[in-house]
Amino acid sequence: MIVMLFTFSLPYFQTHGIVAPAYTVLGTKATPYNVAVWAKEHGMDATYFHRFWTYATQVLFHFNLGRSYKENSSVWGIISLYVPRTIWLAAVSLVLTTIIAIPLGIYQASRRNTVGDYTATGVAFVLYAMPNFLLAMLLLDAFSFHFPHLPNSPPQGVQAWAIFTDPVGFILPVAALTMLSVAGLSRYMRGTVLEVLVQDYVRTAKAKGCSGRRTLFKHAFRNALGPIIVLLGLSIPALLGGALIIESVFNYEGLGIQTVFAATNLDLPTVLGITLLVAILTLLGNLLADVALGLVNPRIRIEGNAR
Repeated sequence: MIVMLFTFSLPYFQTHGIVAPAYTVLGTKATPYNVAVWAKEHGMDATYFHRFWTYATQVLFHFNLGRSYKENSSVWGIISLYVPRTIWLAAVSLVLTTIIAIPLGIYQASRRNTVGDYTATGVAFVLYAMPNFLLAMLLLDAFSFHFPHLPNSPPQGVQAWAIFTDPVGFILPVAALTMLSVAGLSRYMRGTVLEVLVQDYVRTAKAKGCSGRRTLFKHAFRNALGPIIVLLGLSIPALLGGALIIESVFNYEGLGIQTVFAATNLDLPTVLGITLLVAILTLLGNLLADVALGLVNPRIRIEGNAR
């Protein structure tokens, strides 16, 4: 609701306020009288609270994100084609991040202060500090303009599931997103496992003769997995935000391209509609993370039933 209030209120602070689209639509005919007539026809002469109630009702019950007066179309009609493409790109990167980062973090924790640990830590720090667009352009220069000549952008004008039917064109965008996410998640996994390994129950397991591998995977990994699931849910905003930049660099027709296009053309309703949509996807991701945490950690379900 807070994000909805923000996206609704922000147009009031642009030049000409809430009637700014009238000057775009009317052009040279934007006289004070014509602007007033246009505003009344589109319900912009109503009070702030009345307009916000109408906007909230449309979003909650009809998923109407507003109307782009520059494109003369609904915001959802403009971005609906690009939403699945960005979601699939982010989802594939999230799966690969999980597959790579969790074993890497466990390896670093089990080989603490070794050459492998120091090497992985150094690479993670470099990737973690590197801007999204810089990593994307470095990958383009290394693997597209030189050997092995991978495609510099995914195929255009295709369906969202082309990432599975024609995966070669998606190697560089997915690699850029995954590398950025692996850097942070692997470091967090390493720290979480190291924190669990010093707990009393782990020491007790070792004292009873439990092998190092069994202690690591049965006790340390299972108890460290809960915070990692929460972190994965919280990483969805960064992953979607990174996808917007990566799409722009690789010229992939997703929400990133549409956001840049809308911002360049001062299409504020579309930009705010995308912002609200990303916020909704973020909340859904956090909800799924909470559900998954309850499935992984039985103590949460037991405590919830006890209340």
